[in-house]
Amino acid sequence: MVTLTVLRRPLLDLHKALVDAEREDYERGRGRMTDGEFLKVLIDDPAFAWLGPLTALIVRLEEIESAEVPKEFIAELRRLLKPAEVGPAFQRKYNELLQKRPEALVAHGAVMRTLLG
Repeated sequence: MVTLTVLRRPLLDLHKALVDAEREDYERGRGRMTDGEFLKVLIDDPAFAWLGPLTALIVRLEEIESAEVPKEFIAELRRLLKPAEVGPAFQRKYNELLQKRPEALVAHGAVMRTLLG
């Protein structure tokens, strides 16, 4: 059984690791930005659209009313967090970041361990 309280923190940490990695790469090419400026870019720039599926799942997680996370949600999360060299944009970019960024790989591992329940 995976509970909402156990899954929430590792999943948010993973999202943060991915966003931080993307911000660092983005600012390397364009210069330092304030948090507000980056948030606008994160929302509006199509280069960050690949993060949308994970962000949407996190929003859905926050809407779950029971303490236990539904098995369907866990299955969907496992499918999404399966890195791949080919396939949907999320899996391709996720695969790339897991190979380049140790903090993303550690966060991925924490979510996977949590999903084992």
